Amino acid sequence: MAEEIDSIEQSERARQWLQQNGGSIIVGILLGLAVLLGWQRWQQSQVNHRAEALLKFEEFQAAIDKQDGELATKLAEDLRKNFSGSTHASLAAMEQAETAITGGKIDDAVTFLEFVAKDGKPDGVRTVAELRLGRLHIAKGEAQKALDRMNKLTAKGFEAEIATIKGDAYIALGNLTEARKQFDIALASTDSAAPQRRTLEVKRDDVIASIESPPAAEAAPAAAPAPEAAAEPATPEAAPKPATTEQG
Repeated sequence: MAEEIDSIEQSERARQWLQQNGGSIIVGILLGLAVLLGWQRWQQSQVNHRAEALLKFEEFQAAIDKQDGELATKLAEDLRKNFSGSTHASLAAMEQAETAITGGKIDDAVTFLEFVAKDGKPDGVRTVAELRLGRLHIAKGEAQKALDRMNKLTAKGFEAEIATIKGDAYIALGNLTEARKQFDIALASTDSAAPQRRTLEVKRDDVIASIESPPAAEAAPAAAPAPEAAAEPATPEAAPKPATTEQG
C-alpha cells in the first residue's frame, strides 16, 4: 500500500511539474527544430550557390575555348560580383590575368590579380596571385612595390619563389648584396633536382661576379693613326746633252 501511495505522489508531482514547465519545454523543442531546419536550409543554399558558381565557370571556360572574349568577360564579371568568395571566381580572374599578360595589357592583369589577392579562394590561389603581382611590378619598373608586397607575404611552401622575386627586385634597385642573400635563401629552399635551380644558380653567380668585379672604367679612345709621310717628288732626269759636230 505504501508503495502505491508513493507512486501516486510521484505521478502527481510529475503532472504538476509538466503543468508549470510544459510550455517552456514545447517552446524549446520548437526553437530547436527551427534552428535545425534553418541550418539545413543554409547548408542547402550554400550547395546551390556553389553549384551555380560552377555552372557559370564552365560557361566561362566554354567562351574562352570559343574565343568569345565578350561573353567570357561578362561571365567573369558576374562571378566576381555575385560569387566573389568562390574558388571559381578566383580561377576565372586568374585566367583573365593570363590572357591580359599575353596581350600586353599589364594594367588589366594587375586589376584581375589584385581581386584574387584580396578575396581569392583557396589560400594557395591567393598566394600565386601575390607572386605574379610581384613579378608584374618589377616588369613595370616598380621594384620597390614588388619588394614591399613580398615582405608582407608569408606563405609556407613558397619561400623560394618569394625570395627569388625579392632578389630580382633588389637587382633592379641596385642592391646586389641583398640580392645575393635572397638568391641564397631561394637556393636553400629549392630541391637539388628542381628544374629552376640552375636558373637561380646563374642569377646568384652573376650577382657575385658583379660584386667582386665592378665594371671597369671605359677604355680611352684609340689614338688616331699617324698620317703617312708625303712622298718626295721624283728628281727629274738630266736632259741628254746635244751631240757636238766635229769641225774639219
